[in-house]
Amino acid sequence: MARIKHIQHTLIEQWGVLTTLTPSEYAQFRNFLQSSSGFQSWQYRAIEFILGNKNPEMLQVFDHDPEIHALLKALYDEPTLYDEFLRFLARRGHEIPAEVLDRDVQVSWHLHPSLVPVFRRVYENAQEFWQEYEACEELFDVEENFQLWRFRHLKTVERIIGSKTGTGGSSGVPFLRRALELTFFPELYAVRTEIGD
Repeated sequence: MARIKHIQHTLIEQWGVLTTLTPSEYAQFRNFLQSSSGFQSWQYRAIEFILGNKNPEMLQVFDHDPEIHALLKALYDEPTLYDEFLRFLARRGHEIPAEVLDRDVQVSWHLHPSLVPVFRRVYENAQEFWQEYEACEELFDVEENFQLWRFRHLKTVERIIGSKTGTGGSSGVPFLRRALELTFFPELYAVRTEIGD
């Protein structure tokens, strides 16, 4: 996880290079990009699938490349990092509901309020559940870094093309703003409201 966070920091900082492009400089080559888009990055899609943002329509983007499609389909069909973490918690004796453990892993994660008391117990007894507590904070760091990357992407696009449509056909800035609302580990946010009450 420490390595992942270092990689994320490097990726976040790369946006600083792109922000040196002025709108007029970008306009000189934007047409050459045609329909090129971040949607075409199988690596980005793989990371999102691993973290829990699973959208079957994203698989169709890679229909032209059977090898990449198969790789992404395998990730789409597998449990996410969070699914595996919740299974770890269950093995450690925490009361993870059966419907969470047996869920359809092809569906994007959404908030399960029944998990918030589990995390509250971990956070309020950090000495007893140190491994669980530390893992929660590591996951939160990864989530926060991903959000910082998305935010820098949004601000870079806003700075360079304003409210134009994205090259891949997305709505551009509005699409990227909505992406900021996506949360991989919502219970780790929700528990913070409960701690100390």
